[in-house]
Amino acid sequence: MRIIYLLVLLLAGFHIHAQNSDLLIEADEKLVELDQVVVTATRIERNLKNVPIAIQVINNKNIEKMQVSTMRDLLEYELPGIEFTNNGGYTNINMLGFSGKYVLFLVDGERMAGESFDNIDYNRIDMENIERIEIIKGASSSLYGSNAVGGVINIITKKPSQPFNVQAAARGGSENEQNQNLSISSKQKWGWLNLTGAYKARDPYLLHDAYVAGYKDYSITPKVSFNWGSKLELEAKGGYYFKERNQGGMDGKKMRNHFYDYSGGLKGTYSISGEQHISVSGNYDRYDKYNYYKLLNEKEKNYENEQIRFSTLYDRMIAGKHSLVAGIEYFSEALMTYMFESDGTNESKNAQTYSIFAQQDWALNDRITFVGGLRYDYHSQFKGHLSPRLSAMYKPVDRITLRGGYSGGFRSPTLKELYTDWFHPYGGGFQIIGNKDMKAESGNNFNFSAEGIFGKTLFTAMVQYSVIGDKIDNVWVNNDTTQYINIGKAKIFGSEFSISHTFNNRIHIKGTYAYVHDDLGRRSTIRPHTATLRADYTASFFKSYNPAISFSGKYFSGMDIYATGDITETDDETGIDKEADKEYKVRYDAYSIWRLTLTQPLPFNLSLHAGINNLFDYKTKFYSFYSSISPGRTFYIGLKWSLK
Repeated sequence: MRIIYLLVLLLAGFHIHAQNSDLLIEADEKLVELDQVVVTATRIERNLKNVPIAIQVINNKNIEKMQVSTMRDLLEYELPGIEFTNNGGYTNINMLGFSGKYVLFLVDGERMAGESFDNIDYNRIDMENIERIEIIKGASSSLYGSNAVGGVINIITKKPSQPFNVQAAARGGSENEQNQNLSISSKQKWGWLNLTGAYKARDPYLLHDAYVAGYKDYSITPKVSFNWGSKLELEAKGGYYFKERNQGGMDGKKMRNHFYDYSGGLKGTYSISGEQHISVSGNYDRYDKYNYYKLLNEKEKNYENEQIRFSTLYDRMIAGKHSLVAGIEYFSEALMTYMFESDGTNESKNAQTYSIFAQQDWALNDRITFVGGLRYDYHSQFKGHLSPRLSAMYKPVDRITLRGGYSGGFRSPTLKELYTDWFHPYGGGFQIIGNKDMKAESGNNFNFSAEGIFGKTLFTAMVQYSVIGDKIDNVWVNNDTTQYINIGKAKIFGSEFSISHTFNNRIHIKGTYAYVHDDLGRRSTIRPHTATLRADYTASFFKSYNPAISFSGKYFSGMDIYATGDITETDDETGIDKEADKEYKVRYDAYSIWRLTLTQPLPFNLSLHAGINNLFDYKTKFYSFYSSISPGRTFYIGLKWSLK
């Protein structure tokens, strides 16, 4: 409510004239998107249509249409090949068959410290502060090193475009959902300044016989950039984040989890000439976790993930169409967790990586471009590793683009996989242990994509085939102990198809489908088929305040999960119950969840947002690792305002 009060004060203090709100879906919207600048695939700014590596971009206009409050909801309901699951109440991503430890998340090109379950804390990301999201599917280790075997998701934050602006938003909904945001920005001759703050909350709720955890979190993110003459730009940024996780029920009354994140970075970019630049950057990120005993008002630290990265990057444009990028990096990670000692004693482990890389794009002509890249990483424990890339882009005609190639990848075992020694108290109790004798995983990724624009219709298709060597997984070594080991090769096939069309500049329809298959057999935990559908309609009732309605949904196919556990049986001869260690199957049924949203522009630069999540009130039959966590049909309403 604090942001609403501030909004009222601002409205009272400024006389603002109503401006036309352009919510029309342009006929050439997709063509405009192809001209936007991306950096993830090449580390330098290039127009999307000229990037020879398959990359997908979600811009801020699409984020506005989705009206989602978290990064999890955005990725899961916008992209067919992404699914989120829950492990111990914490979020896990699966992107075209790759779990979180294979997907590298970046914010403005910098890694994020995160959870002990190999995922970042998705609540850290302020949805109102995103300019665009750039997604590479498949190995990108030639530019980004370890953890980029399955893909890279780079979140680009907003930069000011006006001399002074203030934006505010507030939203409330079912399960006591609250989202409040405030940003103040300024762009001047000397540089720019951006300050954003966010608050989110949702109560825990009961799903069948288990609680889905609730949360309260807030963050503040200042960024400032200075222009020293015409050649040097200096950028400084910081961040503070706090979250309280409420498990719900009696457990939530006794104990909460507190999470803190502290981040900061400096970057300097010097323009040697108009076509070549050099940048030097350093970044620090630390993510802490505490058990907070609410009745005692005491807290105990049991987790800390610290990451430090230094980088020097050189880029050059040659003859206006070829590009070269080269760099060196130092990356250090330290992890302290109660899971490293079986008696619960905290202990810190660390690892360092030294890297050098180069990548060149070579445009033979207007229709053919080649990319070659090579990266060498030296890990403090796993020594050296080379990651190559060779890709090509071909445009047989003006509106058809073909991309394909090979990229190598590697992933060094995480500190958790190396050093865990912990007794898991639930599920009957069992020991989880790491393995310091494992090898680093190696990956080989082959991909092909096609894109065609036919009038107001856009069609895309992508297939990829990945082979992971020395794959790491945890296996049962006896009845009460599981250990991380290299299990051998794993093969993953993934594909995505999408088609979108605009009717009369006011109706836009987009459908997508993804199919994923791996050879892990009963170890597999993926849903093979997913699909999304979205229909956007912008009315023409009013000249300046036309409402926009969006109907969207996602389908998840069913799957079988196999596990081993103690099962009670009755002996036929004695009639005595006995326990046997056996494999069992859990069936997760197919389901779909649909959303209906409304955006209504209002005078004074205001806009009203409202919607219904899970429109048809789907509820899972049981709550487990791979089931939906939706409580059923929910509602929300919100208000946004901008000074300009």
